[in-house]
Amino acid sequence: MTLDPAQNPMSPAARLFAACRCGARTRAGGVCQQPAMRNGRCRLHGGKSTGPRTAEGLARIKATQTIHGGHSREVRELRRQVRALLAGAAELVEQE
Repeated sequence: MTLDPAQNPMSPAARLFAACRCGARTRAGGVCQQPAMRNGRCRLHGGKSTGPRTAEGLARIKATQTIHGGHSREVRELRRQVRALLAGAAELVEQE
């Protein structure tokens, strides 16, 4: 009885073993043996995203980072006002 590859796909370990390799140079001068992603490099040598690059993507990230309001213009202005009030109170305490 022979095994038909269409009916018996490779196991996950066999697929990992058969995957293309990264090939980037390591610090020791050897070749990286990690499985490569679609771009030909592993996740450590350039396979992962570095973040948004388009104006649309950058705007979306900027909007999500300010939803909570911790870094919004209004909150920054409120902090400035509180600091000014505290500085004024400290001056009054020193005068007495």
